[in-house]
Amino acid sequence: MSDLIRRRLPSLLESHAKREGLHLEPDSQYGAVGKPSAMSSRLVPKARASGDSGSGRTLMKRTLIAAIAIAMAGTLSSCGDDEPKADPTPTKSASPSSSATPTPEPTWDDKYSPAQMKNYRAARDRWLEFWEAYTEAARTGADTPGLKAMFEKYSLAPLGERSQFLDTYVRGGARMEVAPKVLWTSATKIKPKTVIFNYCLDYTDARITTNGQVNKIDDPSRRLVEVQMEKTSEGWKKRGYVNSEVKACPATAP
Repeated sequence: MSDLIRRRLPSLLESHAKREGLHLEPDSQYGAVGKPSAMSSRLVPKARASGDSGSGRTLMKRTLIAAIAIAMAGTLSSCGDDEPKADPTPTKSASPSSSATPTPEPTWDDKYSPAQMKNYRAARDRWLEFWEAYTEAARTGADTPGLKAMFEKYSLAPLGERSQFLDTYVRGGARMEVAPKVLWTSATKIKPKTVIFNYCLDYTDARITTNGQVNKIDDPSRRLVEVQMEKTSEGWKKRGYVNSEVKACPATAP
């Protein structure tokens, strides 16, 4: 008899006994399936007279046979394995593999030496500092002492840039409530004291207002800007924008 039958017989016997009007009594020697135990059970009729009667033994034998038959019927379907098999896991039809083309890695930096790339990163990081400070000032649109200091720190033409900012944001009422995102940058010229690089601005989620009215952002939503940075004794500063033409840019650097 398999281990599974031995495990399931006590509960099966109890269930069958209840249907037959029997109950289980402790037996100090043998369990219901004949396995020695310290406190097992045996089947007896509920209204049994004292002593073992022939009808009681016959009824107990029939009950045991019936219970074993029930247990066997439930385990034979497992092809003779001692342990039950888990229900098969439902399978899903395989979905067609995605045929999306992987994003190509940028190659623009292949033509530059490590020393040139170091210069480029220093100039770019300085410009990113300026961009963060500028967009925060454009969000509030206030003329503060910090505004003047910002342009003096990052620009080679601080007076002109500050004047333009005042015309647009302070007096003009513009607000950059949600600034466009810088998607990527790529250098076009790297010299010891001059770096020119592109950056792609994504206006998809940008929100710019004038006197509380939302400005409509025309296509393209991604725009290429080219800026020139110069190395000075006070660090890298912005010389200015190379051109003012509006150009579209891809989502990743070339």
